[in-house]
Amino acid sequence: MKIKISYWDLSEYRENCHPESTKIRRAFEMLDTPGNVGWAYGKYLLSSLDSDFSENEFGACDYLLEEIEKIESGKTESYIYESNGFTHYIGHNSVVFEHSIFGVCPHWPLWSCPFTHYKVALQAARDFYALPESMDTELIIELPESDMAQVTLFPPILAENKMALEKNPSN
Repeated sequence: MKIKISYWDLSEYRENCHPESTKIRRAFEMLDTPGNVGWAYGKYLLSSLDSDFSENEFGACDYLLEEIEKIESGKTESYIYESNGFTHYIGHNSVVFEHSIFGVCPHWPLWSCPFTHYKVALQAARDFYALPESMDTELIIELPESDMAQVTLFPPILAENKMALEKNPSN
């Protein structure tokens, strides 16, 4: 599985758009993924990168990568990152996403991905944000295949409350 981060031209979707007012927007997409898996990664992981880390403004990506290093080194067991789009429950094996506005509901059940996929995606987003904002700018990264067994099938079972998450954060 691969993640592609690039820009796309918004002017083709706007009527009477003059070349001087061409706008581009950042785009995240999954490549080489089976249907449900790619859709879930897009809905949760890629949406969170786009909504929760605004251009690495104020160093949010850098800060979270420091917290991830603490988990990897054993200095801390887990970390919770709360943002406008999602709450990220980061543990040693996986990262669980809960929608920040709707919480756990039929349209936004809890979903998780392997810890390594999250870390690689976050590093890629941080690196991409540092590149020039141009239609020629593109970054494609590969997610570790060895961790695919940890991917939660979609849709996952709804948790009754946060206690369910705390009892088994790796699911």
